[in-house]
Amino acid sequence: MKTVPDIAVIGHTNAGKTSLMRTLTRQRDFGDISAHPATTRHVEMAELTVAGRTVLRLFDTPGFEDSSGLLAHLERLKAARGEDWIETIEAFSHDPDLQAGFGQEAKALNQILGSDILLYVVDVRDPVRAKHRDELEVIGRCARPVLPVLNFLAPAATREAEWREQLARVNMHAVVAFDTVVYRETDELALYGKIAALTDAFSDPLRQLIAELKTARATLRRASALVVAELVVDAAAARRRYRADSEAEQAAVAEALKDAVRQREREAVAALLDLHRFAEQDYAAEALPVDHDGWHEDLFDPAVLERLTIGTTTAAVTGATAGLAIDLMTGGLTLGAAALAGATAGVVLEGARRFGGQLVAWARGYAEMSVSDQTMQLLAARETALVAALLGRGHGALAPIRPAEIADGGLAE
Repeated sequence: MKTVPDIAVIGHTNAGKTSLMRTLTRQRDFGDISAHPATTRHVEMAELTVAGRTVLRLFDTPGFEDSSGLLAHLERLKAARGEDWIETIEAFSHDPDLQAGFGQEAKALNQILGSDILLYVVDVRDPVRAKHRDELEVIGRCARPVLPVLNFLAPAATREAEWREQLARVNMHAVVAFDTVVYRETDELALYGKIAALTDAFSDPLRQLIAELKTARATLRRASALVVAELVVDAAAARRRYRADSEAEQAAVAEALKDAVRQREREAVAALLDLHRFAEQDYAAEALPVDHDGWHEDLFDPAVLERLTIGTTTAAVTGATAGLAIDLMTGGLTLGAAALAGATAGVVLEGARRFGGQLVAWARGYAEMSVSDQTMQLLAARETALVAALLGRGHGALAPIRPAEIADGGLAE
């Protein structure tokens, strides 16, 4: 007994059949996509699995090119052979001598007859034409369950209502909206839910697939958030010391730190693209826009000093016995005559507890450069927006994501 459904993806040329295959399989390189008609020349198959077991098979088919001519040819064959529609289409799809130049359509019809369910992909940007009506007539004669998939819904001007009306006229009332470029999880779940409604025989594997998709989506969001969090933490931990009296060294360290954080961001972008099963060319990366002043944080600027004096009173109590330790810690250098007084030394000790090596470096004539809060906020915003864009991107999309074009986004849908 057959337990896995075979699903044929059918439609007119350039309706987005291969784009649908890419999005459903998460394979951005599946098949070929082109603006030219009849890009898919042969039937190509892909399997979807859950826990290593196949739950359905998808078949990408060549598009219908001359549907009106095909319908007329099949009608002549049917009349000449005296057979019913199924017998006529079967003979046509298997016998090259009967195909009369409709070889690509014959491959599609052969797969249609061998499939359990048909996904009829519609480009809703196109008006309903005679060729589409004749195409639907041919598909209807194949006596297979059909689920129309309305594709390319993102543009503001579509003919979705016109297509829904036409599909209803040929008794195709179960329709699903699924854009292969602008992805929505709810639309994909609805797609599989409606496929399951068309056939009771394969309800179990389809339910397994729906549950797996929900789990995988939640896991993907969590993993994406972790990549962003690790980037920000690594940026916050990135510090470089330089001699405070050397402007040349300061400039060199600033550039080195910028490069290090830029490289870390590139690594995070690559990790996110790989996690979402996209490639480097799917993201038109730009250099991280940070100016020089945004990278230098002086430990003893007014804001940091204000934080230092929060615990001054408590520190002064213990400072009298810590003077030598502070002096040794700073390599034999003092912070001035006042550092010998217990109260001042106590304040310095409190600062040492909070800022560790920064205080030591400053006392030895070094300053420490780190990533500013603004830069970390920028990193977090950029990568969070990238995650949102990837979560909403179908694998049939061709145009790369551009940082300047993606809006601020989050990880929730």
